[in-house]
Amino acid sequence: MQDLIDPIFQSKQNLETAFIDGLESMLENDELGVFILVLANALFDDKLWKILKPALAKKFEQLKSCPITGATDDVDVFNQLTKLNFDELEVTQWREIGGFELQYNPLRALRPQRMSATKTKGMSIAFDENGFHFNKPFLQKESFWEGQFFSKKVSLLYNKFPFAPLHGLVVVEREQQHPQLLTFELHQFAWMMANSVSIGIPGFSLAYNAYGAYASVNHFHLQCFVREKPLPLENDKKYPLVHYWFEALSDAWEFIEALHRDEQPYHLIYQNNKILCVVRQRQDDYIHADWTAGYAWYEACGGVSTANIDNFKNLDETELKEELNKLIIK
Repeated sequence: MQDLIDPIFQSKQNLETAFIDGLESMLENDELGVFILVLANALFDDKLWKILKPALAKKFEQLKSCPITGATDDVDVFNQLTKLNFDELEVTQWREIGGFELQYNPLRALRPQRMSATKTKGMSIAFDENGFHFNKPFLQKESFWEGQFFSKKVSLLYNKFPFAPLHGLVVVEREQQHPQLLTFELHQFAWMMANSVSIGIPGFSLAYNAYGAYASVNHFHLQCFVREKPLPLENDKKYPLVHYWFEALSDAWEFIEALHRDEQPYHLIYQNNKILCVVRQRQDDYIHADWTAGYAWYEACGGVSTANIDNFKNLDETELKEELNKLIIK
């Protein structure tokens, strides 16, 4: 199967090289969105930050001296960046507490909420050509690979505000404008991609946020990442959220179809020959704490991303358990 997929997916070194080379070449561009993307990805990785910081600092000063133009979201984020001291920007920090994985990721505080801040009902809404989607011309410069993967055309974009290693967005058949609703065909594709890539890249996974489970863009996409250690959920035999592991594509789909019929939001993680499904409260049906922007797949699996250093240092196990418990189906 390995000889059927692009070399970029055949080893972690190949993927890392393409990932880093793409970020470096992007700095030749003068668009705000591209600068923000490179900055956020560099700040997630200490080694990458040391490599790219000088070029990023130079580009930051250059962009500040020019008229600020671009997509509305990017202008808003850049205006917030100009109020910060560039030399004081901090790389993502990590700590573990009570089985939770906590990260301090300051740039995610600037991330636009998009669909994750809207009211939801049912399992999907129609694709909106006038809304945010991955066919926007300015987003094409945020892609670092595009090609055929088995029978599907796939666009691999950087995650603009990453919170996982080698974090990307896998947009499947983007020209066909699929809404963020899993079908059997897309489910099968995710299974095949995760299984085939993980042969050469151990820890390669795909994540899916259903509509109503803090999916932020109504254009079908998966999130890819490479994680060598288990998610916190995997280490807790008494994890409070309802979750199931499936080792057969059809068994997982039968369960997903039932969730769709019940209009029940969920998250999926596709790993090597297994699928994790986490069932959770709809995002509209509870009020999250002010120290989080809402719980998507990572948080539902025991990770917590904070954008405030005091929250990172002071949040305790009780508070984290209370927030996670809000997702339990009543």
